[in-house]
Amino acid sequence: MPKEYAINLPYPKLTGTLYPQDIRCIVDDYSGRQGELTAVTQYIYQQYISHSFDEALAEELLGIAIVEIHHHELLGEAIAQMGGDPIMGGSTCFWSGSNVNYTKNPVTFLRNNIQAEYQAIANYRRSIACVRNESLKELLARIIMDEELHIRIFSEILERLTGQIQTDKN
Repeated sequence: MPKEYAINLPYPKLTGTLYPQDIRCIVDDYSGRQGELTAVTQYIYQQYISHSFDEALAEELLGIAIVEIHHHELLGEAIAQMGGDPIMGGSTCFWSGSNVNYTKNPVTFLRNNIQAEYQAIANYRRSIACVRNESLKELLARIIMDEELHIRIFSEILERLTGQIQTDKN
């Protein structure tokens, strides 16, 4: 049975009054410098380079990247549904490959990934406080559950590689 990289709960659909102003609250989560597009690209890059030294790690990275692709899709669809244009860019600039951290050391990139997931959760919580549509808030809260799972998975892999339990959030 394949490992689960997403929590086994449905993602809420957008319902109720849609507020175009909510787009500005989620655009950076969608494809800002620290958004889902960066996570997807970073984990795919790490998956490519990991094949040469750790197939299990490469498989885990791909599984998580696929979930992040789904998050990106959900947010892009929400932006379009609210009347926005889901371009590949955040609130301040178009997305760029320079947003990706190209560290090749797996211990270093796993630690960076854990921190990036914590940052994503903090960003989603800010977005939840900003948006007015309740179903969009529920969608963001559901995505947070997956990001928390990704922290646990990355921490387990890091422990396997180093023999040290990863417990700090900073």
